[in-house]
Order: sequence, then structure tokens, then C-alpha cells
Amino acid sequence: MFGRLACATIALATLPTLSSARAERASSLAIPLAASTDIQRQVVTYSCKAKKGASSAKLRGMLSEKLVKVSYINAGDISLAVLAIDSKTQVFTNVIAGSGAKYAAAEYVWWTKGDDAMFSSEMDASAMVNCHEIKG
Repeated sequence: MFGRLACATIALATLPTLSSARAERASSLAIPLAASTDIQRQVVTYSCKAKKGASSAKLRGMLSEKLVKVSYINAGDISLAVLAIDSKTQVFTNVIAGSGAKYAAAEYVWWTKGDDAMFSSEMDASAMVNCHEIKG
């Protein structure tokens, strides 16, 4: 279940931000929202396994340790999934999907339906990682 946050901004830690004059390195990113926006956050842990093949194994290696933690943030029309890819925080945004919730960041896709998720790369259609939510 989603937990409600009291503030009217989405704050993400350890992400670079841009100022109007020049790029700066910062430890957080804030997305301003209308004060009435309901912000929900849920952290889900998954067990993930690569499909057969070297490219899938390489893709699995880009995810965090054995268990993969994903933060889902919903705020009005904004739906994000935040997870570590190759030891770097990636912010995935929701995109149109036929079913489930599909998120994209750079060349990566994180797609959930029920308790299952799939991680893939648009750069290699044969690489795929299947994940299942760990309850409890």
C-alpha cells in the first residue's frame, strides 16, 4: 500500500540537477507540485532472474544486489519508478502500456503487472530479466 507524504514536492536524493545558468552537481532533485497534490510512495523488493543467454545475464548484473528495491512515486499525473542501474540511481517515468505499468529511463524499461516485473533494454531485444515481488 502507498504511504502518503506530507510535502508538496517530490524529492529524490543523489541526483544531479540543472540551474538556469549552468550545470551543477547536487545531492537531490525536487519537483515542485501544486500544494493540493497527493503524493504517494511505495517501496517494493523484487527477486530477479535473467532469462537464458549472455545478454540477459549482463543486463541482470546491472541491477543491484540479489534483491532489487524499487521506489514507486505517484503525484497527480506523475508516476515514477526509482531504482539503481549499474550502481547509479535511475528515475523511470511512466509511459503508455497495453497492460500493467511501464516505465522508461535512458534505454531501459521497467514493466510491472501484478506481483511481477520485467527489466529490459531497448538496445538489445534478446536481453530480459524477470522479477517477482517479495512479500513480507
